[in-house]
Amino acid sequence: MNAALLAALLLPASGRAASAKAKPAVTEISSASATAGTALPVYAASTAPVTLDLISARFAELDARLNTLHADFKQFVRMDGSDTVQQVEGLVLFKKPELMRLTHRLPEPQTVVSDGTWLWVYRPSTNQVIQTKLSDWRRSEPLAKGLLDFGRSADLLKRYAASVSTVSAPDADGYRVFEVHLTPRPADVKAGGADFTLTLKASTRDFFPHEATLRVGRASIRSTFENVRLNPPIPDSAFRFTPPADADVFKTPGGRP
Repeated sequence: MNAALLAALLLPASGRAASAKAKPAVTEISSASATAGTALPVYAASTAPVTLDLISARFAELDARLNTLHADFKQFVRMDGSDTVQQVEGLVLFKKPELMRLTHRLPEPQTVVSDGTWLWVYRPSTNQVIQTKLSDWRRSEPLAKGLLDFGRSADLLKRYAASVSTVSAPDADGYRVFEVHLTPRPADVKAGGADFTLTLKASTRDFFPHEATLRVGRASIRSTFENVRLNPPIPDSAFRFTPPADADVFKTPGGRP
């Protein structure tokens, strides 16, 4: 896996690609799950110190509750040396353990689907599909830690070097906003693992990471999540993808499913 797939997942098409003849988009999943499921649980305001132990315990409680998730997302991507910020908006559907569907609404339609084995990226404006093994992508792309780790927040604190970087003063309701800073352990980097920084931002109101900032290479990717619903009914069919018959499919090395 290389930077091309990362760009395909996050960045709008180039001017050349955007001018290509538009093709019919894959049928989007109904937005009914936006009103189904439950809201995030709310904790009582507390003056207790916001420590890694507390955050880990609350993350674990939320992880145990979460089976499926529906949320609106925005991503802001900036490259070093550029003042341009690329913005993407859309809908994310997730189902444990590794089923995911991202539907980009802005700046143009794009669909990203994980069926647990394969990852597909479909851009209707170019009628092109990128297909890669999910396991390969998870190993090689730090971005996977921001997209496929719903329901695994507590594991992140164990897997990486973690620290509480900031804690705000209480708001009018007594809740505080905090940030957790995650980096690979030195041994993992020496063993060939990717070097990155992932910052999770959450409130003591619900302890859900509503904002995540990933710094990897020359890229900075900030993701925000709103209108989060837990455990709406989402059929497995939402996480299946069949390329259009006339689409160009670019597959990374690996056998066919």
